[in-house]
Amino acid sequence: MIEFVVFTLPMFVSLFWSVALFADAKRDDKPRVLLAVFMLFASILYASHAVYFSEDYDIYLIMDPLYTLASLSVFPLFYLYIKTIAKDSNPKPRDFWMLLPGLFFGVATALFFIILSPDELFAYIRNMVYKEKTDFIFSTAAKIQIILYKVGRVVFAIQLIPSVYFSWKLISAYDKKIKEFYSSTEERTLTWAGNMMIAMVSAAIFSLILNTLGKAFFIHDSMLLLFPSLAFSTILFTIGFLGFKQQYSIQTYQGDILKDNNISHKHSTEATRNKLHDELLVLLNEKEIFRNTNLRITDISEKLGTNRSYVSNIVNNEFKSTFSDLINHYRVEYAKKLLLDQKLYILEYISEESGFASVNSFLRAFKKETGTTPGNYRKEIKRKILNQ
Repeated sequence: MIEFVVFTLPMFVSLFWSVALFADAKRDDKPRVLLAVFMLFASILYASHAVYFSEDYDIYLIMDPLYTLASLSVFPLFYLYIKTIAKDSNPKPRDFWMLLPGLFFGVATALFFIILSPDELFAYIRNMVYKEKTDFIFSTAAKIQIILYKVGRVVFAIQLIPSVYFSWKLISAYDKKIKEFYSSTEERTLTWAGNMMIAMVSAAIFSLILNTLGKAFFIHDSMLLLFPSLAFSTILFTIGFLGFKQQYSIQTYQGDILKDNNISHKHSTEATRNKLHDELLVLLNEKEIFRNTNLRITDISEKLGTNRSYVSNIVNNEFKSTFSDLINHYRVEYAKKLLLDQKLYILEYISEESGFASVNSFLRAFKKETGTTPGNYRKEIKRKILNQ
């Protein structure tokens, strides 16, 4: 029973999220559909692992071509998923070219399995997959399949680097846009996708290790699989859970910035720039616009009667900051005043009054700004006052 759980847990975790995501996805929700497909391929991949470790050769003969297809498709699928969230919500047909290696090697393996005789196919599985020594003399077709098998493993390893690298670039570029547009970025950034990327890097490292050792390394002691099984299951569950919670995407962002097109913009001259800078300070220092939890850079540009690009340029070059960091700086400064108030306000009240979307976002911003927690800050200031 324990062996069954160890062998099949990653398969059931990924299958669960595949079904959940397909059931929840709307017709035009490309990211969710792609994540569901990713999970489906992952379930096929780990189903193949489970069959392999059960040592049922007959069933594995059916699963091996599917394993080849799935193993060479999961990381490209994850990249496509990130791309639909962070760059292009409607993927083009050419975006799917990276799935061709998996399709080619999967179909080629299936065709050679059909061509090979039962005895030769059995010998191939024992020799190449289970690493058992055999004196069988392979035909030309079998030798070609052996080459395909080895090349496929190399392609799998090569895929990891560009898939992870370009996914991370997309996430970073998207998050930069979000921080320049929204003041509260907690629910809008792809931080959760960054967490997924960390999980995927972990999966990639595990995959490379297993790819180097070969699955046969674990065949004689199933308990050696316990840690990899739990690790993969945790990673897959994290990916599924965070992906299921995903609400914002590049499509949401693009919809929000369209509102800026209706604003009557001022021409950017040096005099106008200085005037905008001063007016921005008035909005922040006197009108405390930062206390608006849902504040966007377009809200400020509309009040100033200018383009959001001009406001962003002022924030970047004169304040040496991003829009979200600048607003959070003012929020933290406001929170400091409330922390020292005699009424001893609770953190929920302080975070809400200061403009933060949640206590957690308040704590993160405060720690980033001051290097300490609100509670410790309050104690330290009071201690200094008493020592004066």
